[in-house]
Amino acid sequence: MSENQTVKINRSENLFAGVEEASREAKEAMTAEDREWWQHEATARMIRLAGYMTAGMPVDAPEVQAELDIHYASICRFWIPDASAYKGLGQSYVDDPRFRLTCDRIAGGLAAYQRDAMVVYADAWLTPG
Repeated sequence: MSENQTVKINRSENLFAGVEEASREAKEAMTAEDREWWQHEATARMIRLAGYMTAGMPVDAPEVQAELDIHYASICRFWIPDASAYKGLGQSYVDDPRFRLTCDRIAGGLAAYQRDAMVVYADAWLTPG
């Protein structure tokens, strides 16, 4: 890089510009029944992942990755992440105490297990970001 070139460094508040608005719009378009169904499905998916984790199933197992395919599809109702963004979302499940506690209330270590499975899924199926 030459001395005359400038690089824009995004601050954290810029990283997901547009994502929150799209997510909010999608949530507003959901009926109460849709929201209830979505929450039920998300909970059921986490319970299935916890079962795989406690059984010692590796995150790259086909059954685990099938759950991640469902997870990715559910995320795409709100926002369509590329591989980098999907991995970042997985990391937020570990880093953000609210997400981590939600996952880990089902089974200790579930947030990290899901993050690791999301990395495998992103590397295998999503466009690099």
